Amino acid sequence: MKSLMRLTWPALCVSLLIAPAMAADAPPAGDPSQAAAPVAAPAEADENPIDSAALETLKRMADTLAKASGFSVTIRANYDVVQDTGEKIEFGERRTVKLQRPDALMVDAQESDGKRTLVTYDGKAITVFNPADNAYAQVEKPGSVDDAVRHLVQDLQVKVPLALMLVSTLPKELEERLEALDYVERDTLTPVPTDHLAGQTEDIDFQIWISTSDPPLPQRITITYKNDEGEPQFRADLSDWNLNPGFSPAQLAFRPPDGAERIPFLIRVPRSMTGQAPTPDDKNLGTSGASGSTEGAPK
Repeated sequence: MKSLMRLTWPALCVSLLIAPAMAADAPPAGDPSQAAAPVAAPAEADENPIDSAALETLKRMADTLAKASGFSVTIRANYDVVQDTGEKIEFGERRTVKLQRPDALMVDAQESDGKRTLVTYDGKAITVFNPADNAYAQVEKPGSVDDAVRHLVQDLQVKVPLALMLVSTLPKELEERLEALDYVERDTLTPVPTDHLAGQTEDIDFQIWISTSDPPLPQRITITYKNDEGEPQFRADLSDWNLNPGFSPAQLAFRPPDGAERIPFLIRVPRSMTGQAPTPDDKNLGTSGASGSTEGAPK
């Protein structure tokens, strides 16, 4: 059986491709058949591609998450990985997120093949633990959860899906990145009634389903990486929300199991930059990527 490219949490790298603009050819000079014709008035551009009601719903959701002292949520996700042949293969994962502001975070992830990864932050260091190898990597980063997430995404180039949900600057981030937003419908088939919104940023198209009752929390999210080869998608259902979990720092702190080995925190270069696929059996923990992969988001 042929080997399929698969990406592992916490990183599935995103490549940003920009298509060139095309210019129309001018008609030959002096050709009467191409005489100037009346120019139709251009269609009036939509002065505001952002629906105000949809924006208000999105802002309420963002404010709720940003102002919460902490929360926990279960995320059942699947994502496309574009193969060398252009075929898209879907893989899945389940993550339990536990956040206590200002400086405690734990993400327990299990992939569809059973592999587990634990990521923690205690205000001092980011730790990635691989239970199968009883090995962990650690990088110091004093500060808050916001600082740790920014360090992962910006400095370590780890693209964490739905990373913006974890930071207290979520409302500002959305405001700066949002280019278009529409209200789709009131969806009654979701586990709870939701407002279905569709939006765009420079790099992604996204859909989000937000509970119509208080608190206005996201129940489902779909992200399309429109500038990536094959336009892969990331899809997630969010459940078991708790906005007042009351975690203590000790509950979310990492404690190495007996015999656990500390190893280097490796940052792998995406294959699109090296021309070679990452080695799946590399024991160093960190990020891996492949051309056309998806994660990070919304970015």
